[in-house]
Amino acid sequence: MTFFCVLTLWAEDRLAIINDPDGYTYVRSGQGKDFKVVDTLFTDDFFYFQFSTSDWLKVKAWKGRQIEGFVHKSRIKEVGKLDSKKQKDLITKTLDKQRILANNFQTAWKSKDSLAYRKTVRELEFHNDTKYDPVLTVLPAYFCSTKDVKVLQLFFFTMLADKGSANEIPSFTIGDCFICHTDLVCDQLTQIENKDQRRSILGHIEWGLINHFDVDENGKSGDAEYNRLKARLDIEVKKTNP
Repeated sequence: MTFFCVLTLWAEDRLAIINDPDGYTYVRSGQGKDFKVVDTLFTDDFFYFQFSTSDWLKVKAWKGRQIEGFVHKSRIKEVGKLDSKKQKDLITKTLDKQRILANNFQTAWKSKDSLAYRKTVRELEFHNDTKYDPVLTVLPAYFCSTKDVKVLQLFFFTMLADKGSANEIPSFTIGDCFICHTDLVCDQLTQIENKDQRRSILGHIEWGLINHFDVDENGKSGDAEYNRLKARLDIEVKKTNP
């Protein structure tokens, strides 16, 4: 998680997957085929690249270790520029896996099986760092352009399965979804019958809004858009807590 928090400060970083019929591509130490191969990216790996006019673009990835080097631009497919079906497939696959791993972790924790607990913690943290967090950076743009309620509901249930996580990125993501399609998000929230679960999602949205806008330590803001959205959120909270 620390890696991706730092990475968001990297100028012009864009999420990508490889574009190679062989299913892998080399990361080189410099801009050209004559430079040393420092690592390999495979079909299922996410990575970030920095756009430039060069044929060789700087990339960074995390696979349990930091990978950094150069990849030819012909081998890079920007996730945000994939068609909506391919984006949905990537998002859905990642959310499904995160939810399964989170449920496995909860089961191991409740069973007090120390070996299973350590195993599920490692698996969940690795997937969180390498798949879940990266996908969450593109999910709002996908949802805002498609209004895909199935993906939104899947995201809801993934957050609920991953309860107790200290990761704030899901809150930022659902906050952005709420900003662009407030009514749609509120409508889908009403489909969640369990009030505790609904409160949990509403809490994520509130934290996402606070971090998106300029809000002081007392929860006050001079931003009219924030105040409008917060007022709407408060209405939903009151519905859940009559």
